Amino acid sequence: MAYCSELLFRASFPGETTISNIRFDCDKLLKAMNPDEGGETELASLLAKAIVNEPELDAAKAEEHFFEVRLIGLSQTPDSLTDADGVKDYLSETAPVDFAPDWPRAAEIIADYKSYFGEEPETIDLFVVAEGETTQVFKPYGEAYQHAKGTMDLKSIEFFPGDDNQYWGWVGRMSESAAVTDWRTRGLRVRVRNIQVDGTEIFENLFTQVKPSYGRFSSYHVGEIHIDAESVIPNARRDGFEETKSWIDIKSSLMAAICQPLASDAYDASQKGQTQISKVVDDIDNLVIRGQTLANSSRASYDQVVDLMNTAKRLRRRAALAMKVVGDIDETAVADGNPEVQQGMLLQDAARSVETVETQAKMLVGRFLDEEDRLGALRQRLRDEILKEVLDVVNAFADPATYQKIRRKLVEG
Repeated sequence: MAYCSELLFRASFPGETTISNIRFDCDKLLKAMNPDEGGETELASLLAKAIVNEPELDAAKAEEHFFEVRLIGLSQTPDSLTDADGVKDYLSETAPVDFAPDWPRAAEIIADYKSYFGEEPETIDLFVVAEGETTQVFKPYGEAYQHAKGTMDLKSIEFFPGDDNQYWGWVGRMSESAAVTDWRTRGLRVRVRNIQVDGTEIFENLFTQVKPSYGRFSSYHVGEIHIDAESVIPNARRDGFEETKSWIDIKSSLMAAICQPLASDAYDASQKGQTQISKVVDDIDNLVIRGQTLANSSRASYDQVVDLMNTAKRLRRRAALAMKVVGDIDETAVADGNPEVQQGMLLQDAARSVETVETQAKMLVGRFLDEEDRLGALRQRLRDEILKEVLDVVNAFADPATYQKIRRKLVEG
């Protein structure tokens, strides 16, 4: 009512041909209820004057029925209600709509939901019409998700059935241990009758109750936890549930069955990432020393220079991958009260050092350009290294027979 001049409910009941139109005069209602106006009008009288029933006889088909809400005269309205894309995003996140028909994980999730609750999730067909274009709204889940340094893939789906049919959920695990940054999908969402309750705050609080520094680990995953509607009572704000014994028991189960293992896995991945980053930094430090030694040696060979170049190239790639996750790893270190082990700055310095070594190695190659016999060997060595890298990539995607055919062609060529 605060956003529109008129609020209209339109509906037809199954089997009837009349459309009921219930129209609210929001301007009149809000003005009369404003404390500055004195509130002199009796509520019953005000409602009688501000609400009108306008039936449309024989305007609907008996076999069809619908319920529609119209907000008319939007004036003091947030962008989320007037921007078509914003409306679609909000509804895709909160409304009881289906998964996108081309999402390959949808069938698996729906099947497991049905095996637990005995029926598929309740859904509605929802469309947004704007500027003459009609778009159906689906949930925003997919196979790739943004994080602070790029994109990561959805690696797997894991199901979490609760006891006594109180809840069931699915959780998507990522290819990297990092926080999802898309607000429409990040974190675990609670749903009742397939309608989202609050945002991600419920699960963020549950993760925090497991351990104060674990709150952020909810955003390392995507997923939905469906609570049985008979087991909980939504609160007045519809952003959570009344603290009944049933809801308290469900929260305890969610923390033990979902939050604890997911947070532990994310924490372990963070610790492993710290070790890997330390190894990258140490390897780069050793590479810098090798480069300086070769630069100062009159007896450096072209084999040593080529090896230096190839090692620098591999370390540069490893450093680039580490840069994608170092922010989340350092965030874990700070949350655990160990800010001194942050490695972001060290990794950045190390990455710059690799570039310096590569430049240095290219300059050292110049020593051998006037020696034709060694130059030929150098070219062959470089070709062999490139061929090896190409075959490593092919081997990851091709079947053994295809890989061997490609290998023969490249070697013969």
